[in-house]
Amino acid sequence: MVMTTRSTRRTSAPSGPVHRGFRPDIQGLRAVAVLVVISDHLFGWPSGGFVGVDVFFVISGFLITGLMVREHERTGRISWIGFYRRRVKRIMPAATVVLLFTVACAYILYRASRFWGVAADAFWSFVFLSNWHFAASGTDYLAGDGPVSPLQHFWSLSVEEQFYILWPIILISFLGIVGRQWGRSGRSVTRLLCGTLAIAVALSFTWAVIETANNPTWAYFSTFSRVWELATGAGLAVGVAQLARIPSRVRPYLCYLGLAGIGASLFLITTTSAFPGPWAALPVAAAALVIAAGAGGTSRGMWPLTNPASVYVGNISYSLYLWHFPVIVLLATLVPHGSLTYDAWAIALVVVLSVASFHLVENPIRNSAWLAPDRKRSLPPRNTPHRSRPRTAGLVLLWTWTAAVVVAAVVVPR
Repeated sequence: MVMTTRSTRRTSAPSGPVHRGFRPDIQGLRAVAVLVVISDHLFGWPSGGFVGVDVFFVISGFLITGLMVREHERTGRISWIGFYRRRVKRIMPAATVVLLFTVACAYILYRASRFWGVAADAFWSFVFLSNWHFAASGTDYLAGDGPVSPLQHFWSLSVEEQFYILWPIILISFLGIVGRQWGRSGRSVTRLLCGTLAIAVALSFTWAVIETANNPTWAYFSTFSRVWELATGAGLAVGVAQLARIPSRVRPYLCYLGLAGIGASLFLITTTSAFPGPWAALPVAAAALVIAAGAGGTSRGMWPLTNPASVYVGNISYSLYLWHFPVIVLLATLVPHGSLTYDAWAIALVVVLSVASFHLVENPIRNSAWLAPDRKRSLPPRNTPHRSRPRTAGLVLLWTWTAAVVVAAVVVPR
């Protein structure tokens, strides 16, 4: 299904000098976000490390919206099916491996009652409804006591995918129907879309404040209380041409101001803060500053985000996020939680599993011809190294499931 607008770049899409290349600063920002989340879950420090998820929401809204806007500028249309094809290739393979691995380990490590609970969590995570599942079960994400699901962190992926059910349709309507039927210029459409996003941000943020005051558990997991964070990133993507005009000498200062805001939120926000409304506004605004700072190109002054180490951690941040929580929760059944041995094993397992997942599953499948619209023509000839990548990824998935069962069966004390 391809939604065509029949409008030209001049009349339907943002224009101007926009930085189109790879954004190492955003990869570095991803690294910051995932590392503070892992540190919070593993060490309980910093107290507000969970705000890394809010930074991810802003990044996701910016990147995904930017991809759709550029597709429209390039082709005059946005493929709705193509969008979801890319999302499936990007999200599902690595997530499925983690879900299978976690369920297999839970079968060995837990009693029957808790295993079935994890299995149910896996199902709701797989269909991207886990945020409502955890909200309905009364899960307190910020509580440190009581049994914790090793798949509880999948709630944020569910929020993102629910947002992306409607957002492409809304964006297509603005870039196509409004621009073509109302005869508006590209700049006018951009302003109208930014205004609409601003209204969405205001309404969702207001609801987040109200719901946090009345039902903090639902507020934390609710998609409606989180839309404003993704919409903030989307607004940055729509207005990127204007952001690119920020003077180059100012950008590093904006970047460091944003990083300082994120750093402050890590310590000012605690588990007792009213979250996400209103306190999430601090990390969201700070992340927006960092993204805006790099809209016209990065500079040497942004080296904390653009150095090779930060960029690589950002590249594997999705795998790191997927793997860290199951490892932290499941390992606690084998090694005393909080001990030096536990911390060392947890870090080692998270790093190894994440790197392997990225290089053997996530990246090969994302770059493969799987789900391509014309697969027969796009596949390389037989017996070429590229053809074997999806097959290799499938074997890795099966191997991961088998290894989880075998390893757990060996190490679990009887």
